[in-house]
Amino acid sequence: MKNLFTIMIATMLSVPAFAADFNGKVGIASDNIFRGVNMSDGFGYSAQGNLSLDNGIFAGASVMSLDENSDLMTTMLVGYGFDLGGVNLNVAYVDRGFQGVDIDGWEELNVRADFDLFGVYYSKGLDDAGDFYKVDSSALKVVDVAYGDWDNAGSFWEVSKSFDLAAGSVKVGYIDHESNDEDFSDKITDVDNFYVGYSYSF
Repeated sequence: MKNLFTIMIATMLSVPAFAADFNGKVGIASDNIFRGVNMSDGFGYSAQGNLSLDNGIFAGASVMSLDENSDLMTTMLVGYGFDLGGVNLNVAYVDRGFQGVDIDGWEELNVRADFDLFGVYYSKGLDDAGDFYKVDSSALKVVDVAYGDWDNAGSFWEVSKSFDLAAGSVKVGYIDHESNDEDFSDKITDVDNFYVGYSYSF
């Protein structure tokens, strides 16, 4: 599958007839959250870059800090996005790995469908990697809500709100993971269940 990734990147670079767009994002957060799991257990940073062609093909790479700020989770992906009857669809091959820590990475095939009021995301893990799905919605207007389930780590609920600030974006959120066995009254007063992050896009 990694050969497929290399071939698709080479294909993107060999089609100058299509206009290319590059964008990226850098961010810091009180906690780096990945699929409902706190990956940094405290202050974390992240960065990503994306390249897209106007024919729908895209590629990207990102890093996220872990418990030790020198340890990283890395992600590389290549995919294709298109519109089908008013539904925005994206399919991608994703390669996730780690640097500075002895954890095996994995590969997956992802599909995301965005409708007017909600989105559905499904990740099929390859070579015995766990599957993941998430449904998110901004229909409530006041806050965004999401529910996800990952074979590797269990299910979670998330409530969040994003707003513009200082040329960037602030996101404040609350995560309730199934591994948290506190009573509800304890959960909503436990600061470990809340996070805040700031990101700048370019």
